[in-house]
Amino acid sequence: MKYKIVCLLALGGLAGCTMGPDYRKVAPAIPSYWQATPAANLQQVSPKELKIWWKNFGDAQLDRLMDKALAGNLDVKIALARIDQARAERRATRAELYPTVNATTGAQRNENPFPGLAPGIKYNMFELGFDALWEIDLFGRQQRRLEAASADLDAAGEQYRQSLVILTSELARSYVEYRSLQDQLRITRSNLESQQHTLELTERLNAEGVGTRHDVIRARAQTETTEAQIPALEGRLVATLRQLEVLAGGQPGTLDAEMNATAAVPAAPGIKILTSPAETIRRRPDIRAAERNLAAATAMQGAAVAELYPKISLSAFVGLRNTDIESLFKSAAFSYGTAANLLQPVLNFGRIRAGIDLADAQQKEAYLAFEKTVLEALQETETALTRYLKEESRRQTLARAVADLRESMRLSQLRYHEGVISFLDVLESQRALYLDEINLARSEAETSTSLIAVYKALGGGANAIPPQP
Repeated sequence: MKYKIVCLLALGGLAGCTMGPDYRKVAPAIPSYWQATPAANLQQVSPKELKIWWKNFGDAQLDRLMDKALAGNLDVKIALARIDQARAERRATRAELYPTVNATTGAQRNENPFPGLAPGIKYNMFELGFDALWEIDLFGRQQRRLEAASADLDAAGEQYRQSLVILTSELARSYVEYRSLQDQLRITRSNLESQQHTLELTERLNAEGVGTRHDVIRARAQTETTEAQIPALEGRLVATLRQLEVLAGGQPGTLDAEMNATAAVPAAPGIKILTSPAETIRRRPDIRAAERNLAAATAMQGAAVAELYPKISLSAFVGLRNTDIESLFKSAAFSYGTAANLLQPVLNFGRIRAGIDLADAQQKEAYLAFEKTVLEALQETETALTRYLKEESRRQTLARAVADLRESMRLSQLRYHEGVISFLDVLESQRALYLDEINLARSEAETSTSLIAVYKALGGGANAIPPQP
């Protein structure tokens, strides 16, 4: 008896052994500062600001839409369901470390069960009891699988946070685009109204013999060109609204009344960016998910190696056995038994070795995917910073140009009425003003969109909390 206890204790101690490499976090090479802007201009952004970064725009309608999206977006709900799947898989993997106990009942018909009995003797065997089976994780195969399942669960959580990053940025971008299209429609209709008045004036002057038919045709052509822009803008406006509805988890038409009123494009506030690329890398959930995938792949290497070694299992039965079913519940029918089995792979035609090679290749792929994710994160952040800074400079220049063109337009109309310049000059001033007003509206939207891309690159919104119903 003592010998059996010692053996079990020894097996239990060996069960702590694991095959394959132990995972250690990878420290990727990261630059010490951003290339897009001098280090002296950088300011620290707090985790709280990144969590609800869209509130920096100060747009109440955007805040309400964001709450709807965080509560109802289907991509976020899918990511939550994947967390539940990973959690269930981890529980199932962990359960394989422990014995399995099953209730069993059965009846058998046997012949010549024991040596020495006369041939042809038949008998029945009835049993009722409990079977237990325990595979001792001697070389850590199940333990490595549990490590992989735990890493997969962590990765699912990071992918959920990444879905929040994508959702918040896409919703804000679509909202800015919607308001920009409203602004472009306002500018286009305003210019169309002004050009229609100009057309009426040229027709009257032509009828009075003061103007020319050429002026009328040019004015009509410019009016028609401007009018042709309106259907395209209206179509894009509706498409953007439908996109907002999908992001918010609603059917087409659910935001028609809410978004019908015209509002200004959310202005890009002054930006605060992280002082260190390393801090950005640490905050991004897609990089953390890639790192957890690498950890899972490393653990599966050990599980694949452990397949080369023996599998030891213990089994036991406790219950009732009897050849007569009427006597099955008598005390004499009580029975128990134990057994131990060892399974050592001998001939499998390279299946196990192929499994090890597969695990090694998958680990290499996961490592390269992690490195690629880091590089893409650095590239995304640098690009977003550069575009934001350049577009803000362009917006300021366009704003000054529009102010100058409005004054030029006023002066050209006065000079035309005084007969100093031709009507062609007036039309050219109108056209130039319209083009720059549209370009300014688009630049204002692009500035805000570029800032949204910066927040996305920094992992903004990853820890956003959906509003409670």
